Amino acid sequence: MQQEIDDEDDWGPPVKVLPSPWPELGELLHLSPGHLIGIGAARDSREAEAGYDLALHAAAHGVRTLLFAPDLPDRSPVANLTVQRRLTLTPETVEKDVSSYAHLPDPVGLVVIDHFQLMSPVTPEPTYSDDPVDDPEDIQPADQAADTGRRLKMLATNTAYHRPTVVVMARLTPPNGSTDPLALEHLGLAAELIYDTDTLLLLNRTTGDTIDAHIAKDRFGPAPTRTTITW
Repeated sequence: MQQEIDDEDDWGPPVKVLPSPWPELGELLHLSPGHLIGIGAARDSREAEAGYDLALHAAAHGVRTLLFAPDLPDRSPVANLTVQRRLTLTPETVEKDVSSYAHLPDPVGLVVIDHFQLMSPVTPEPTYSDDPVDDPEDIQPADQAADTGRRLKMLATNTAYHRPTVVVMARLTPPNGSTDPLALEHLGLAAELIYDTDTLLLLNRTTGDTIDAHIAKDRFGPAPTRTTITW
């Protein structure tokens, strides 16, 4: 089930938006069909679970949701929510899963990817090394990261897949000991999302229930700007 927001200026039909578990944050995210939305959060923080919370909430409201989360522990199945835990995550693999539902009466309405730094632009060649990769971001050049963002935006706007809303989480890594406000550069290569996202938020919990939200990009409002939300 989708909510409708009337356009006060009567510029066209009501805009459909997906339900959000956080009313204040939902107004900033613009969870509409065809939109690509980025959310930056520190590793192991409560905010880093925003993708799962959003997927769970949308599914509970009847939105068919795909959640790509290789690191997500096994949890009880939820109606309308499909969790993919495959280790090889590329725009092609995401699109393939979305396309498999395109012919159904209720196609995918929300895609959540957790997280961007785990993605590769293409399926990697087989490796025979036993040495693990410490940080996937180290092997993803900026131009490949930008290409990944572009292809996720193309997925979101693809009418053949009914223009699903795509939300991609990204890990924030501010310098150790830094007390400066969050900034785009704290996303590392995921900062390339600035070019193709419709909305890009950086979230940082400043108190127990208060979040500092740095709005790095907003196609529908002022940016960059900052605000405080309760969560």
